[in-house]
Amino acid sequence: MDFLKKYESFIFKNASQISSIESTLRSLTYILPGRFDDADLASEALFSTLNLLGIYHDTILTKHVASLPATHRPTPSPLNRYTRDWQNSSLTYSRIAMLLTVIQYTEVLIEMGVQKKWGQQYKWRVITALEAIKAAGRLTLLRLTNQRMIMHPIHTERDVDPSTLADLAEAEQSVKESHWTGSRTGSTRLQLSAVQKNSGSGKAGKSDVTEFLLSKVLTPDVVRRPRDLVGMLSGLGAIGEYMFVLRPLIYVLAMRKYGQKSWYPWFLSLAIELGSRTSIKQYLASRPGGGRGGSGTLLEKDEMKRRLWLLLYYVLRSPFYDRFTKERLHNFCESASKKPLISLVGGIVRDYQPLWESVYFYTAGS
Repeated sequence: MDFLKKYESFIFKNASQISSIESTLRSLTYILPGRFDDADLASEALFSTLNLLGIYHDTILTKHVASLPATHRPTPSPLNRYTRDWQNSSLTYSRIAMLLTVIQYTEVLIEMGVQKKWGQQYKWRVITALEAIKAAGRLTLLRLTNQRMIMHPIHTERDVDPSTLADLAEAEQSVKESHWTGSRTGSTRLQLSAVQKNSGSGKAGKSDVTEFLLSKVLTPDVVRRPRDLVGMLSGLGAIGEYMFVLRPLIYVLAMRKYGQKSWYPWFLSLAIELGSRTSIKQYLASRPGGGRGGSGTLLEKDEMKRRLWLLLYYVLRSPFYDRFTKERLHNFCESASKKPLISLVGGIVRDYQPLWESVYFYTAGS
C-alpha cells in the first residue's frame, strides 16, 4: 500500500512527462510490426500494457482532480458524466465495464498468443469465448441502463490535460484568497476581486466580467441529468441495439460453420449491422424529445457516427478483402514505395497486411 501511494504521488507530480512517454511508446507500436521476429507480438504486448497502465493512471489523476474545489475542476465531457454516473450508482456496471475494457485492450494479444502456442483450432475457440463474454457483458449493461444505447468507450476517458495539473494544484493553494464560502450553504463562489486580479488591473472591465459570466453559461447538456444524456430505447430501437450487440458473436459462429472464405458470414454480418442501424435511426427519429431534429441526443449522434465508420472494416474482411481489397492495397504499396513521404505510409500498410489477413480482432470492429 505504501508503494502504491508513492507511485500515485509520483504519477501526479510527473503527469505531463508520463503522458508524453505513453504517447511516444504508443506511437512506436505502430511501426514495430514486421521489423524483427515476433515483433507483432511484442508490439501488441506493449500496446496492451500501455493501455492498461493508462486506465490506472487516469484513476489516479481523476482522484486528485476530484479533491480540488468544484470551481477549479475541469468540466467533464458529456460522455464522462454519463459513464461516471452509472459507475458510481452500480457496482455491477462498474465491474462489467472494466472487464469489457480489459478485453478490448488485450483481445488482439490473447488471439496472437493462443495462435502462436496452440494453433488455429484453439484460436477460434478463444475468439468465440471472448465474443460470447463481450455479448453477455453488453446485454447486462443494456439491462442495467434500462435499455440505453451502449456508448463507446464504456469507461471514463482522461478529461484533464496532464500539463495543466500544476496550474490546478497552484489554484488549489490560492482558492481561499479568491473565493468565499457561504456559512449557511457551504457553497464556494469566486469573488469579483479575483476577476479584477486576473484582468491585470485594479478594476474589472466590462469585457472581463462578461467573459467570466459567459464561462458560467449552462448548455443543455450540462443542465441535463447525466442519465438523460442517453435516452432509453424500446420497440424497434431496442431490437436494433440487441442486433448490434449480438452481431459479432453471430459473425464468428457463422465463420466457424461456413468457413472464413464463405460469403455467407460476410453478408449476414453486414445485413445485421445495417438492420441494426436502420432500426435505431427510425426509432430515434420517432422518439418524442429525442434531440433536435428527432435524431437523438448529442452522445447518441456521436455513437451512430462511430458505428457508421465501423462499416469500413468490411473491406478488410474475407472474402471481400481477398477478392477486391488485397490487390488494390498491394498496388498502392508498390506505387507509394517510389514516392518519398507516401512511401512511409505504404510501408506501414505493407507491414500490417499480414495482420489484417490473419488476426481476427484487428478487423472485428466489436
